[in-house]
Amino acid sequence: MLAEGTRAERLAHAAEGVLRANWREGVRGGVPYAFTCPSTPRYRHQWYWDSCFHAIVWRRFDPARGRDELRTLLRAGCDGLVPHTVFWDYPALWRRAPLYACNSFFRNHATAHIQTPLLAVAWEGVAEDDPDFRDEGIDELKRHYDWLAAERDHDDDGLITIHFPDESGMDDSPKYDHVYGWMAHHLPGYFWLVQRSRRLGYSARRIVERHEEHVEDVLVNVAYAMGLRALSRMIGDDSVYAARAEQTERALLERCYDEQSGLFFDLAGSGEQQVPVSTWASLAPLALPDLPEDVRRRLVEEHLLHPRRYKVHTGIPSVALEEHTFNPHFDRFRCWRGPSWMPTAWFLVPPMRELGYEEDAERIVDSLATAVERDGFREYYNPLSGHGLAAKRFGMSTLLVDLMRD
Repeated sequence: MLAEGTRAERLAHAAEGVLRANWREGVRGGVPYAFTCPSTPRYRHQWYWDSCFHAIVWRRFDPARGRDELRTLLRAGCDGLVPHTVFWDYPALWRRAPLYACNSFFRNHATAHIQTPLLAVAWEGVAEDDPDFRDEGIDELKRHYDWLAAERDHDDDGLITIHFPDESGMDDSPKYDHVYGWMAHHLPGYFWLVQRSRRLGYSARRIVERHEEHVEDVLVNVAYAMGLRALSRMIGDDSVYAARAEQTERALLERCYDEQSGLFFDLAGSGEQQVPVSTWASLAPLALPDLPEDVRRRLVEEHLLHPRRYKVHTGIPSVALEEHTFNPHFDRFRCWRGPSWMPTAWFLVPPMRELGYEEDAERIVDSLATAVERDGFREYYNPLSGHGLAAKRFGMSTLLVDLMRD
């Protein structure tokens, strides 16, 4: 049951309870850690973008924990690589260890691949009223975004590349089916994808030179541009990171935008061919305020508000209703094929408000709040019925608090 008070207060109280219950502290190898695990027992490690989202919500309840969460994430990195998953207090067990992109099967501290690079966005938010914390992270954040530019932008076009579907956070999205084929995240061949990359030392350039299974992913590059903008603002009068952000945004518009459909599509393989599958990532550039307004409005009016595409009962579906792969129900291995996730709304609702679509933005937030009131903070929700699905007491879903207006 939710506590007494206004709706926003009740939901905030419940969200804080989830984060506090999932909080972990300790020391590993002399290195202190403090983070919020997404949900036990399935998700007991530290994940990159989960921690970014957790810290964004923590700033409302306990800013010190938000700072510690982000410090812990940076502490897990090495020479600019901030890993996708970190095994602080509980090692990956034998059934799952071979499927993590680590340097070996066992005894790994973290994975050797990335995730949606939102760290500077989260850092800026948590440091909003704390200039000391802001300044504390700048050198390491520079190193992180410099590493992404050097290691993952292999052709210097401003777009960074992912080698694994889960590097975007949307592991099994249908937009990866054609690209990865039998090595897609939900298929047994994913094991081979990991082993093949491990043999190449996870070198981005070696992988791109030898294989076709790599993607310049729209969502990843939207987050990359957002991070570069945030880093530039934190530094102050700095043109390097702002210029990189502009290059990424320009490349998204010039190379990923499909004028006919009004959507943004990933670029796959050495030929950098567009992958014409409509997922919420196709709408993610809406979060970039410097893109042309007419392009952003098309994303809203022709897709987000279209009843046969993304306008649904609850939230924003992860795949357009008209796609043949759309599946709103629970699937143990394929969870980004229809259900509504809270991060989707976190990316898309604020720009909807900014552009004047206030009523529809509030409809989306209200639908998610209703779902949480009924089923709690779940991993994701059925977009047609609002029923909560998969993991319970899921930290990332507390982003609802960041979306609600008291």
